[in-house]
Amino acid sequence: MLKNIKFKFFKWMLRELENTRKEINHTRECTVGNSTTLAAEAKVENLARGKERVVIGNNTYIRGHLLTYGHGGKINIGDWCYVGEGTKIWSMDSISIGNRVLISHNVNIHDGTAHSPIPDERHAQFKAIITSGHPKSVDALPGIKSKAIIIEDDVWINFGVTVLRGVRIGKGSIIAAGAIVTQDIPPGTIFMNKVTPIIYEV
Repeated sequence: MLKNIKFKFFKWMLRELENTRKEINHTRECTVGNSTTLAAEAKVENLARGKERVVIGNNTYIRGHLLTYGHGGKINIGDWCYVGEGTKIWSMDSISIGNRVLISHNVNIHDGTAHSPIPDERHAQFKAIITSGHPKSVDALPGIKSKAIIIEDDVWINFGVTVLRGVRIGKGSIIAAGAIVTQDIPPGTIFMNKVTPIIYEV
């Protein structure tokens, strides 16, 4: 019985130490406000370097993946926000998220195209990234386009949503599950993509 209790205690201690180690590693990559939590499953990759490039406000809870590219990018998340598990917020320009924003799980928010549309350029970029890391200069990334994303206060983004470059989502708007956002959304609106089921006889 005592042996079993000791085992459970040490197992708990190891888990807590691992979570603390992850928290310390995250805070080296970003600026974090008071009472903000970076959960064990959260990941911060600030390839652009400089803690000012990833700023998280107060009382925010992060479970997703925040990434800035080697040649640039900024992520700014406000107070009392939530970023769900499996969500990816990747910036090569600027992603600004207001206060009290809820972002569910498995959401993709990307302010750039990431790869060239031309196959030879795309392959050359891939080889360069694999062999020597992500380029530190935009000149090494021909064909790539980026434009800032702004998500205003009190927005709710449901699970499985994709938000693409250059979009502004207005204050208090709700983005329905599975939507693809490629245009500005006015404040106080519900946005969903039209889904028309097609049923065939077998």
